[in-house]
Formats: sequence, C-alpha cells, structure tokens
Amino acid sequence: MIKKRRDFNTEELCDLRSFPKCILEEIAVNTNSFTSDAVTVNQYHLLPKYGNGTINNYSSEDIEITISRYQLCKDLVYKPIIHHEILQICFLITGEKIIYLNDTQQVFYENRESYMANIDHFNGYSRILAEKPFKELKVVLPKAFLINHGLINDFDFKNLTDEKLILPITEELLNILLSLEQKNPLEKANRLYLRAKVFELIALQIELYKKNEDRPLKTDQNKILNTLYEVKQRIKVTIHKNITLTELGEDMGITGPALNKEFIRVFGCSIHDFTISEKMQHAKLLLENSEKMVYQIAEEVGYKNSTHFTAAFKKKVGVTPKQYKKQL
Repeated sequence: MIKKRRDFNTEELCDLRSFPKCILEEIAVNTNSFTSDAVTVNQYHLLPKYGNGTINNYSSEDIEITISRYQLCKDLVYKPIIHHEILQICFLITGEKIIYLNDTQQVFYENRESYMANIDHFNGYSRILAEKPFKELKVVLPKAFLINHGLINDFDFKNLTDEKLILPITEELLNILLSLEQKNPLEKANRLYLRAKVFELIALQIELYKKNEDRPLKTDQNKILNTLYEVKQRIKVTIHKNITLTELGEDMGITGPALNKEFIRVFGCSIHDFTISEKMQHAKLLLENSEKMVYQIAEEVGYKNSTHFTAAFKKKVGVTPKQYKKQL
C-alpha cells in the first residue's frame, strides 16, 4: 500500500474522472452486440484518440465478465461507477494500474497480479498506465451471488484497503485466464460455461489467499514503484536541468545503480535514455510551437552547447533541429 500522493502531469494523461457515465461510452465504440444462451455479449473497440484495442463484456443473470486488451496513447484516469455492494475479482495479465483509494492511499497493481475484494462503496479513482499493453480479465458479482451460493460464510473476503490484497497470478491461474481470454466470443456466450469458470476462479483465489496469509507484505515493492514514478515526474518538471544519477539516488534514498536497475526493469529503458527522450520531445514541441532559436531551445532542455544539442537531437529524431523545423 502506498502512503504518498503523486501529482499528475495533465499533458501525460486523459483525465475522465468527471465523466458521469461508464467510461466505455467515452473511450470506445460498440462494434457488435448479441445474446446467446442467456449471455449478452457487447464488443467494443477503443477510439483512436485513446489508443487501440478491444473490450469485450459478457453478462448473464448475476455474473459480469470484462476482458480488456488494448494499448493506450496516454495514461487514463477514471472514476469507476459502483452502485451497490459487489465482489470484484481482477486479473492483470499485462500492464500497470494504480487504484487511488483516497488522497493518501494507493494500490499498485501490475503484470501477473490479481485481487479479489468486497466493495460496498468507492470514492476513489483508477489510473491505467500507458507504458505497457493492458490486458485484464475482471469479474463482477453482486453480494446476492455470494449469499445464494453460500460463499459469504466460507471466506472473509478482503477489502481494497487490506495490506495483503494483491496476489501473484500462478501458472495454473494464468493458463485458465489465457484459455478464457483466447476462446471465441461465441463459445464464451454460454451461461453454464461462464458460471463454471467463475466458481473455478473464486475457488483458486480463496486457496491462494489462505496460502499467502504468512507471505511478506508487498509494501517494499510498492515503495520502489512509487519511487520510480517520482523519478519520472522529477525528470519531466526539471527538463532544463541535468540531474545526475547519483543525485537522483540520494534524493530517493537508494543508490544510483540500484535505482537505474529498477527503472530498466519496470520501464524497459535506463534513466539516461528516458531523460534524453523527454528532452527531445520537449524540444520538438518548442520547434513546433515557438519561434525560438536553436540555442535557446538547447538551453531550455539543459544543453549549454547548441552543437551538443543538435547532435543529440539528430541521433534521437533522425534530423537536425533546423531540418525538423523546415519539415513542419
């Protein structure tokens, strides 16, 4: 659990927290709907301005399953709409998501992790990160489902605030999820099949929670992730400076090499490469939207020497700043 709030850079995200309806109505278009064997299927395709991919929703009586597969252009921030008490079971096969419970508490949820939580109200919001492709399977069940099937007394279901909420996805679970995800939509539109899969997933999650009662908390990993996002934000807001890896490490309470190693593990590039990329992106925006000279732009992105800036720009973009300007 994270205990520190991270400010948003509005240029890096699509903020839909004020959208009054289900965000599917804003970010995607319904491309196909049909009902088969008491299962209603709605297939959506993400609008290009938000990214590319699909979201398929299957609902039958008191079961709802949503399978999301997409790549966002920018981070997506939204407020889930929950009208009544539910059990939510989420499996993140790939991607990263942050659940903001309130102003001070966050839950990081990343590749091959899952959770099963009882939610009776939710005043926070969620952020899906655009760094990686997002693939998630989510099951939503009303409290009545748990009561009707005698599950309410069999297990003390966790809440979103519980420290040991997040579980790793085991190989057994992953195989079930992938088979469910890859199955033809028409084949999934079978009431008994969906119910059987839901019971199987619940049983496996309950078993995992019981086995993991004594496992270490994920607090340390959450702290590392929070630190890495702080590093990214620090680089973005100090683009005119050249902060060394040692300085970043000292500020974050970790050695520079260790910080860089974790940064590469999570984001797939070094802190140096990310910094250069951000500097060149900012330089491109200045070339596109201002009449500043090359040496002025160089200074704004932390280069004292315009020759060094030009060489770095050409290496990253493929042309010199002047050539880039002429192409506009």
